[in-house]
Amino acid sequence: MKRFLLIWLMFPVLCAAEVLDFEHDTLDVKAGVDAKIVESEYKFTNNTGKVLTIRQADAGCSCLAAEVAGGKMEYAPGESGVLRTTFEVGAFQGVVDKPIYIWLKGDPEEEPSTTLHLRVHVPVVISLEPKTLKWQVGDKGEAKRMDVKIAYEKPVKVKSVTSSQEKSFKVELITLEDGKHYQVEVTPLNTSAPALSIIRIETDIEVEKQKVQQGFATMTRALK
Repeated sequence: MKRFLLIWLMFPVLCAAEVLDFEHDTLDVKAGVDAKIVESEYKFTNNTGKVLTIRQADAGCSCLAAEVAGGKMEYAPGESGVLRTTFEVGAFQGVVDKPIYIWLKGDPEEEPSTTLHLRVHVPVVISLEPKTLKWQVGDKGEAKRMDVKIAYEKPVKVKSVTSSQEKSFKVELITLEDGKHYQVEVTPLNTSAPALSIIRIETDIEVEKQKVQQGFATMTRALK
């Protein structure tokens, strides 16, 4: 009975040991202001006593690709390898957390052996606060403001501000500190029906992907 109990207690430990040993399960990386992609590497070693085969590495997101260096999927005891990831920055800003799932041969479909994490710090060069201005149908239609702050090494001027729904929302640019701090004042012109407008803020920043920022103005019905 004692022997059976000992084997039963050791079984989860033995199972847990049959995974690849990653040097880091979380990587913190910084993206440049004009970066389009961020590449990272996770180094691993097979520290078990048996051959391990990687069946699949999946980030579960179209913005993040994961692949084993050289396409090598089988690793003998003591053998090492590298998992490479490519993150497409796109319109992301701030801290972006993405998981990466690793399945070994024999893993259940719903239970990957390892979950890695990639944390990308994307500079917030131009911030909008709040990013969405909200009203409810029937409101008085008072103006609200969106704060636009510039955190760039050079002054950045706002060239224009437009509303995609000019009949529903009027926009006006207010300069608080030229090149550094602005406000966009949005006034609803009709509060009798739901509406959605994209507030387009065009700047003269030299970083192409940062030139245009978008905020939103919404007019919605109150939930009953």
